[in-house]
Amino acid sequence: MMFNRIYIDNYKCCVNLDIKFDSINLFLGDNGAGKSTIFEVLRKIQGLVGRGQEISELFSIKNLTQWQKTSKQHFEIELQGNRGMYKYELEIGYERSRSLAHISQEKLCFNENCLISFVDGDAQLYLDDYSEGPLYPFDWNRSAVGSLPERSDNTKLTWFKNQLKKFIIVQINPMKMESESEQEAEFLNFQSSNFIDWYRQISQNQGKAFEITDALKNVIDGFKYFELEKVSENNRLLKVQISDFQYYFHELSDGQRTLITLYALLHFSRDQNVILCIDEPENFISLPEIQPWLSTLHDFCVDGKLQSLLISHHPELINYLADSVGLWFERNQNSPVQVKAVSNNGGLTISELMARGWLNE
Repeated sequence: MMFNRIYIDNYKCCVNLDIKFDSINLFLGDNGAGKSTIFEVLRKIQGLVGRGQEISELFSIKNLTQWQKTSKQHFEIELQGNRGMYKYELEIGYERSRSLAHISQEKLCFNENCLISFVDGDAQLYLDDYSEGPLYPFDWNRSAVGSLPERSDNTKLTWFKNQLKKFIIVQINPMKMESESEQEAEFLNFQSSNFIDWYRQISQNQGKAFEITDALKNVIDGFKYFELEKVSENNRLLKVQISDFQYYFHELSDGQRTLITLYALLHFSRDQNVILCIDEPENFISLPEIQPWLSTLHDFCVDGKLQSLLISHHPELINYLADSVGLWFERNQNSPVQVKAVSNNGGLTISELMARGWLNE
């Protein structure tokens, strides 16, 4: 799978914004330039289509671009996979008098053939052979694509919905991580606070659990293994064996928990058709720790085993990646964000050019 493109119009600072992606992508720019807004939109579309959340839970009239007069937002996503190209379109309308959001149009196509079209309250389904299926009224507050059950004649649509679930979008915050797990979790949440729940789920794949453990042995001195300790019928504590000592996960330093999370994400995502989106992965860890993780990530992406989108202000990431995969986000007050490829024709590093304000001048 490859995430090829996103289009956003009338959402915060994004007006008619069209971005294409490579196998690895680094978002650069000042604070407030719109980098995290891309991740925010992806999380909301994933919640709507991949997780069945209602539009009113995710989108608010406050998200409209302040200097725009229209009350409609438009989004597009293109995914390549399943032997073709998917294009998903979503239009959200707002009733300004009541501040209510609703889906006014939704459409999913595969190789330019329509799989489903929702307009003005009616959903038209098309089958895998593109023949016309049923037309039925549908709830304006939910995604028609996300709500359809899996059937033998709509496998193309189901593939797209399942792939949206595979976006992992995080800004790791070890200080928010819970110390005890009450249940397994299919999804790692944005701040990774449910890491132990998520690890319980992925550790069921013994091959992945071994791969993560083996990688951590090379980056954490004395690391040996994980152990889940049963404290009640449902609850578990994650224990970490380092040298001759055993620590509960919450007893580790912020940096150690972050490093464990980064390597768990990296090796879980490998060869799983995952789109890995991380906002500032360098937070809480040192320069010698981020470099080998970054090198492994780069190799996985170049080899086609993973696709990643990163946001960073860290010189190591910038200088390692920006020349080839950097995207520069720039905006002035009360104006839309502009995105362009990073270029460097001088002798200074990208990070030095950024520090001096000379990049892309």
